[in-house]
Order: sequence, then structure tokens, then C-alpha cells
Amino acid sequence: MLRLKKPRQEPDVSEIHEDARHLALEAAGLVPSPVVDVMRRGIVLETGERAWREVGVELRHRVEGEWCAAMPATGLVTDRRVLLRTSAGNCISLWWGTLVRFEPALSRGYVIFDYGDGVPRLLSGGQVPVVAVAGVMALYGVAGLTEHPALERLRAGS
Repeated sequence: MLRLKKPRQEPDVSEIHEDARHLALEAAGLVPSPVVDVMRRGIVLETGERAWREVGVELRHRVEGEWCAAMPATGLVTDRRVLLRTSAGNCISLWWGTLVRFEPALSRGYVIFDYGDGVPRLLSGGQVPVVAVAGVMALYGVAGLTEHPALERLRAGS
């Protein structure tokens, strides 16, 4: 008898928002972080780099004023970057420390990474709130988690 796997269910919005809020507490050192097994994914992190979450996102980049088609990717969110593995098998690191602009737009479901190279990157998808929290923490510290306007929806609990 052939047994079929149950299709993987995507977490609902309230679960994702709750996870993003919990990540904020973890990043601030108020609660312990779960262990993310990066070796299972064949990834070696930088010395001292902490893995926070695995997320499913879609990656786009802007060329000549137009956003390209979305490319599904799996991301590893760390305290230093978002490491993406695209559906084509490419690995891309989006480092927090070299950004010139970071635009989390949770109400629209995306985050923009701009490195000043003329090719902004856009991550979208249901798990973007986790990316936004990690980026705000990396760029603005704990104060950003409580003050950054992009995280208001998460602080409000909606």
C-alpha cells in the first residue's frame, strides 16, 4: 500500500506574526532561541554568527525600473544576513552590515534590500515578518524593535 505524505501546510498569518514577535524577544536576549540545524542544510556560518530561523520567500530584483519574476527560495535568517538558496540552486547572501537602505513593508508583504549597486532585491511572502524583525534588530538594535514604525503591526499583536 502506497502512503502519501501529507502536503506541507503553510503557517497562518497569526502564527507567523507570533513567531516574528518571539524572534524579537530572542534577539533582545529575553528568551532562549531554538537551535537551527544549519549542518542539515550543508551550510557553514561565519564564526559567531547565529542562525535564527528558516523561511520560505520569493526573491526578485529590480532591473531598469522593473521587478523581475519571483524566484522561490529558502532562506536562513541569521543575526548577520539572510542566506538564500534559490529554486535554481544558487546561494545568495544578503548581509545586514552592507545595506544602504532597508525597507520593511509588512502591510504589503515585502522587504527591500538595497546595497547601492543599482539592483535592489525584494523578498516577499508570508514569512517576511521574521526577516523584517531580524533586519531591524541587526540595523537598529533592541530600540528598533520597540520603535521602528514598520514593526507596529507586530507590536500591536495583529
